[in-house]
Amino acid sequence: MRAMQSALASVLVVVLVGCAGINPRYPAPPPEFTSDRVGFDWHHFIAEGWQPGDGAVRLRPAQDDERVFAAHVTGEVVALSKGTGRVLWKHSLEPWQAGVTLHRDRLYLLSQKGDLVVLNASNGEEVQRSALGVTAIAPLVVSGNQIAFLAQDGKLRLWDNTSRNWVWIYDSEQPVLTLHGQAQPLFYRDALIAGFSNGRVMAFDLLSGEPRWSHRLSNPRGVTDLQRLVDVDVTPLLVNDRIYIAAYEGRLVEIMPNSGEIRWETTQSVSASLATDGRSLFVANRTGEIFAYDLNTKAIRWQQQAVTGRPITSLAVQGDTVIVTDRRGYVYGFSTRTGEPVGRLNFAGHQRFTVPAIADADHFYVQSMQGLLLGGTIRAQ
Repeated sequence: MRAMQSALASVLVVVLVGCAGINPRYPAPPPEFTSDRVGFDWHHFIAEGWQPGDGAVRLRPAQDDERVFAAHVTGEVVALSKGTGRVLWKHSLEPWQAGVTLHRDRLYLLSQKGDLVVLNASNGEEVQRSALGVTAIAPLVVSGNQIAFLAQDGKLRLWDNTSRNWVWIYDSEQPVLTLHGQAQPLFYRDALIAGFSNGRVMAFDLLSGEPRWSHRLSNPRGVTDLQRLVDVDVTPLLVNDRIYIAAYEGRLVEIMPNSGEIRWETTQSVSASLATDGRSLFVANRTGEIFAYDLNTKAIRWQQQAVTGRPITSLAVQGDTVIVTDRRGYVYGFSTRTGEPVGRLNFAGHQRFTVPAIADADHFYVQSMQGLLLGGTIRAQ
């Protein structure tokens, strides 16, 4: 119960301040698009009829070539066919706190009591359990036998899943008030790269946990704790051996991961996930403006203000479309090349999309806090 209360309180902070500059109770009205190419082929309710409070736990789906996997805070875990949404298997286990991560036909989840649970992706059967005693909000990151995550206490932890021991724990200095969002660390060769709620992004040696380099992307300003938010609440995005990462009320930067050298930077306040199609870097700032930066020249290819004032939560790319979700139950599509609207889905506030979509060549998949899993598609012109 204490872990559950901690999780709800942490995510409530996101609801209150994650879209600062936007009135969370009365956001700008959603835009009307003339194009209507965004649709869905199937949907599935993981926990039908369940309604979250303002600070509900958020879990993300995962995918392989043929299946999409999802879990819900109530304990359900499900595998669906990507093409049809048909249920392949489903289990009701225990309340989840973080997930889902897929690695080598294994699903990794963290329960609300701090247990690491590993399931067989083929049938959902439990194959391993370890009592970690800590919780997280974002899904775990797995590389080989190592598991990394940012715990709710602000510590970066690396777990060896063979010896079932901590490799190392880094204790960052945590502000009084943080976004407590969906940022994950990133494995890069023999290093682990992570952003922290104190405004820093750092790289650590995998073996020793010693810092290799560190940059402050945002400095506290203002008088109140709310005004002094500086979270690096964005998962590092690796593109062509360069890291892209951004901070709230700070900078968007390109970093060389080996040396830590900052090769490019611009002022942006960001808390939604970054996305790329290999040509452009897509960024949504705190007011809801969407930018496409040319990855080679760093020039702004286009800037879209159609969803300004909306509580944007994530960006993803499906084919030639940027998929944008907001907290009020809308999914928008924009052309990756021009930024022109492609269409939108409207759930009229009955669903809250707070985690990044995932995508493949044919579909995008979004999950709401209420437990709706959607197999979306972009219709041909």
